[in-house]
Amino acid sequence: MITTNDRDNFEHFLILMDDQLEAVENESNKRGFSIDLTMNSLENIEKVFLSIIEDCTEEETDGWIAAFARYIGEIVRIRFDGQWHLSSDSPKDVYYNTPVIVNHTEIEGLEFSPIFAIRALSIRKRIGLLHQIIMADIEPVPLEIEHLRED
Repeated sequence: MITTNDRDNFEHFLILMDDQLEAVENESNKRGFSIDLTMNSLENIEKVFLSIIEDCTEEETDGWIAAFARYIGEIVRIRFDGQWHLSSDSPKDVYYNTPVIVNHTEIEGLEFSPIFAIRALSIRKRIGLLHQIIMADIEPVPLEIEHLRED
C-alpha cells in the first residue's frame, strides 16, 4: 500500500522537475550537446548521460539517473500526451511506488517507467536504446506464441 510518505516523495519528485530538467540541459550544453524536450534529442541525451556517468560514483550516477529519467519522462509526457503518476496498483508490480507516465498510449493501464529506461541505458550503454524502449512502449507488438504450443 502506498503511504503518505510515498505520496510526499512523489510530490517532491514533481516539485524538483524544473530544476532537474534545467540541470540536464545545462550539463548537455557544457558538453557541447544541444537537447530539448523532443524525441529528436534522444540520441544526444544518451551521449550526454553516458559521458557523465563514466566518471561518477554510484551515488552520483543515481542522481543523474533520476534527473535524466525526469527528462525523458517529460519527452514522453509531452509528445504522447501522458501524465506523471505514482504506480500503486500492486506491491507485486515491477513499477510499484515508482513515478511512471500513463495515458500515453491507447493501451489502457500501460505504464512507462523513465527510471527503468535510463537504468537500462546505464547498463547496456547503446545509442538508440531510449528511442527503442519508448517506441516499444508506445506501439507494442503482440507476441505470437502459437508456434510455441505443443499439440
